[in-house]
Amino acid sequence: MRQIIMQYCRDMCAGRLARGIDHINRVYHIAKQLADDYDDEILYAATYLHDIILAEPHQLQSAEKAEAVLHEVGFEPDKIKKVKDAILNHIPEGNPKSIEAIMLHDADILDSLGMVGITRLAIGAFFWKGSKTMDEVVKLIREYKKRAEEHLILDRAKEIAKKRIEFMNRALDELEKEISIVETAK
Repeated sequence: MRQIIMQYCRDMCAGRLARGIDHINRVYHIAKQLADDYDDEILYAATYLHDIILAEPHQLQSAEKAEAVLHEVGFEPDKIKKVKDAILNHIPEGNPKSIEAIMLHDADILDSLGMVGITRLAIGAFFWKGSKTMDEVVKLIREYKKRAEEHLILDRAKEIAKKRIEFMNRALDELEKEISIVETAK
């Protein structure tokens, strides 16, 4: 079953930079570090299907598609509900209830922090938000970082986030200095 889910994920995410298979692999491995007692089958399915559709609202579209895929592969109906709930609530403002949903939620946020987060969000600023200047990119990254800090749930996730956020603050401060040099020179 995992092989089918993985292949479906690879097919749907092919060619994506910031929300592709690399992101999904990282989220799964980060999530597994956040708690000890969870159903890995639910976590795996939710993680590998959480970003399969990018049309907004992507969490709703991905949850609906995941439900159909999981029914096709014979996934347990009770677990499908938990997977769907996890996908629906993986965004920072989500309200995850199960441990697997909380793990996905926090891991997805963590993958948008640190150097990987800066890179993903810079790509996203251009492709998802249509940013045209470096100032707009920095602003979007700072806004997301603030939202992320406010919405982490698990203590382990908050601990991991500290170092990533400290790094982001230093990197963004430096980027703003470098941008201002260019702006001053104009």
